[in-house]
Amino acid sequence: RATLESIAALGYSEFEFAGYFGLAPKEIRKILDDLDAIAPSAHLGADAFVKDFAKALDDASILGHRYLVVAWLAEEFRQTADDYRQWAEVLNRAGEAARKAGIRMAYHNHEFEFETLYGEVPQRILMAETDPDLVDFELDFFWVRKAGLDIAEVLAWAPERFRLAHIKDMDAEGNITDVGSDTIDFATLLNSEHGRNIEHPFVEHDHAPDAFRTAAVGRWNLSQALAG
Repeated sequence: RATLESIAALGYSEFEFAGYFGLAPKEIRKILDDLDAIAPSAHLGADAFVKDFAKALDDASILGHRYLVVAWLAEEFRQTADDYRQWAEVLNRAGEAARKAGIRMAYHNHEFEFETLYGEVPQRILMAETDPDLVDFELDFFWVRKAGLDIAEVLAWAPERFRLAHIKDMDAEGNITDVGSDTIDFATLLNSEHGRNIEHPFVEHDHAPDAFRTAAVGRWNLSQALAG
């Protein structure tokens, strides 16, 4: 509660969860309601699809999530292009189940989805093999840049499917830094024709040395970028 209260005090009204930290969904929903905040999405580990996806959907419904996002594929799950095709099938099946609960599936990238694997680009496979009516994507700007691609060009691949984004910056050495501190032009990207399709841009820093400072800087710079 104290963390969410502190972040809300900085001006945030949307949160994306990655685990519920031992609290029941109803408890978290009460905190969100008290803060007049919402949680449009949550990250899921790959194990959620083999353990109890029905519970994940129930929890999401209580919390008001509109999206459940696959956060990461461990290396053993992505050895071949066919592995990605199998995951596309998993996403489609999950998307079908989620649609009945009024929820959409999404997939969050790191850099490896953009690295050619046996002559194919995994992100392209996932986007081609998943049903646009069931599965969207959360574009992590930093990891696209880390993979050596142009973020604007990737947004143009299928702009109507990039509904969520992780907004984090990159310094001159290629490390994650606070939003708006260095090399990524968020104002241009988010106000572009394709960038405006992003409904939920989330400030993120994978290992912030001062998390609340990062949140404050990110909130200010993201608000300025969106205002531009």
